[in-house]
Amino acid sequence: MDITLGSISNPKIVYEIPVYILFTVLATFIVAILTQVLSHFFANRRDKKKEFMQKYQDLYSNTLAPLSNYMYIKTNPMKGHDVHEAVEENDLLEITLIKLKENIKHASPALLKVHERYFGHGYKSDGLGGGKERDKHALVYFLLEDMLRTSKWTGIFSRSDRQRLKQSKYYYGLSAITLHFFNMKFAELVLQMEYRGEARKKVKYRGLGKELLTLDHVKMKKQLLKHLSSANVNEDKVYRDIIEKLSYKRGTST
Repeated sequence: MDITLGSISNPKIVYEIPVYILFTVLATFIVAILTQVLSHFFANRRDKKKEFMQKYQDLYSNTLAPLSNYMYIKTNPMKGHDVHEAVEENDLLEITLIKLKENIKHASPALLKVHERYFGHGYKSDGLGGGKERDKHALVYFLLEDMLRTSKWTGIFSRSDRQRLKQSKYYYGLSAITLHFFNMKFAELVLQMEYRGEARKKVKYRGLGKELLTLDHVKMKKQLLKHLSSANVNEDKVYRDIIEKLSYKRGTST
């Protein structure tokens, strides 16, 4: 290597940072960020859990048993045999509504909107005749919606518990939509379809909140027809007749 006079008089000093130091700094930075994110996540989870447990103690724990048993009876095609003779399933629904009224402070805006509509049935008529019964079931639908939403990420309910609550929520929503067009006799037939062995395919537990808030006649009919499309209408005339009746309905619960 040739060494010149210029290179001696103007030496260049090159600093090389070891690679392991760069990796150490980068790893420390990433760990610090992850620590902050996890800390925020768990703090938020604790707050949500605390908030949910307050609602659970005030409202949800007092309504789960009556609302689940009410829907068990309504969906049971053998209820005349399986349910005690003196049982009035409507009493179970009333217990749920009373507890909701006592703790309405925990209601979401959607639930409050339906509660306002239900409250109004005591003072005015909607001209259809079945609005009050429809909104009773819509109230429980949004109560379960609130329960599922506020318990998310809290670890309170197991996966199977949440699936059971989603199923109950769907059937309360389906009850409300059916009662918009028919009376309870027809509503029970619709609710019992899956349990009568008449479903030719698995029922999808769709969200029905938008339809129940807006009471859009066309969209409600569409959702009910989607549910009934799972029925084997070639084997069971009951559901074929309901579908035919629905095509003439315009929101009267008769």
